[in-house]
Amino acid sequence: MEPFDSESRLAEAAEEFDRHEPRTDGAQAAACLAAGLTILRDSLFLRMHHEVERAVGIDSMLMPVSEVKTRHQTTRQIEAYQIAESAAAASHLGYVDAADDWYFQWLARLRLGRHGLDAKTLEQARGYLAETSDRRRLAFGDALARVLPESQHAPLVLFRLFPLAVQIVTASAFDDRGTASGLRRQQTALLPAIADCRQCRGQLLTCTEQCTACGNPLWKYDWLSAVD
Repeated sequence: MEPFDSESRLAEAAEEFDRHEPRTDGAQAAACLAAGLTILRDSLFLRMHHEVERAVGIDSMLMPVSEVKTRHQTTRQIEAYQIAESAAAASHLGYVDAADDWYFQWLARLRLGRHGLDAKTLEQARGYLAETSDRRRLAFGDALARVLPESQHAPLVLFRLFPLAVQIVTASAFDDRGTASGLRRQQTALLPAIADCRQCRGQLLTCTEQCTACGNPLWKYDWLSAVD
């Protein structure tokens, strides 16, 4: 996949965003979705893979044959889900026209790059988009288990927090802090320990920030296991 910090890619996405909507904050939206979803993607892989290995150990039968291949396959699975979850949120929250497929296509190009798009990933993302939120989440969990078996040992609350985190990034990209705050309250209801972090206190961060203490916007294994 192409690097997410490509200035030309972000500029192209911002220009298209402003032209299509029409709006004038395309640069902010593109930058937020590029940085915020990358933080979530990388954090989810870390929680499911390395942190699970450190916390519970992994049966040798579950160890990946190739670390590079495993990361690539898992990244593709996460990207497909994030694209669908963000597109569903943008439509449901009224940020974009629900009858228009543009945002889905635009976000896929932003996340994967024109040369990184592949039919299988897009087909999977569309399949997620066609499902209800709960069915989408369950299907995502099944897909992860096939490419990263140790993901089944991660605290279950992680997979309830993650879609809300994607929705928060989406709301933040559209400068809807009220909705983002409401989504964070839903996360806190799922994981009350969020509010106990002495560094960030569970507050919303910008799309480019991550708490080094607890992992906010996607919490570390020790925090997740507090309720699991």
